[in-house]
Amino acid sequence: MSTLAYASLTAQREKAPPPLLAAAADDGTKPPNVSTYIDAMAALVPAEVLAFHAIMVSVSTKKAGAITQILDVDTLRYTFWTLIALSVLLYLVPHYLTRSAKLERGDFIRMLLPPLAFTAWTMLQRATAFDAIAPASLPDGARTLIALVLAALVGLAASILAKQAEKQPG
Repeated sequence: MSTLAYASLTAQREKAPPPLLAAAADDGTKPPNVSTYIDAMAALVPAEVLAFHAIMVSVSTKKAGAITQILDVDTLRYTFWTLIALSVLLYLVPHYLTRSAKLERGDFIRMLLPPLAFTAWTMLQRATAFDAIAPASLPDGARTLIALVLAALVGLAASILAKQAEKQPG
C-alpha cells in the first residue's frame, strides 16, 4: 500500500468518532473499514518511494554476474536523501489536505514512519541507495539486525498511532 493511502487512512481515523461512539453516529463519520495492521504495512512499504528507488538503482548500478557495482555513488546518495524527504511529503501533504486542520503532535511522529521504513527497506537489501550513505565498515549482520529492529519498531509505532487516531474525537 502507498504512503498516500496511509496518510488518507490516518486522516479518516482522526475525523471519525471513537469506536464506541461510531456505532451511535449517523453522520457517516466512521473509521475506515480496515484493520490498523494495514496502517502498519503502509508505513513499512512506501510504494511510490520504492518505485522511484528501483528506477534510480537500475540507472545507477551495473550487474556483472552475482556482483552489482554502483556506477554513480553521488546520484544514489542524492537519491537516498531525496526519497527521505519525498516520503515525508507524500504523507504530510495529503494528510494535511484531507484533515483541513492544523497538524498535531501525532502527525509529526507519523510523518517519520515512511522515511524510517524506507531506510529499513534499503538496509535489508544490497546495492541500494543506502549503500551510497552507509559506512563501508558496517558488517552485513549488523546492518540486517539494525534494519529488522527498525522495521519492527516502525510497525509497532504505526499500529499504536493508528489506535490513538481512532480514539481522537473528530
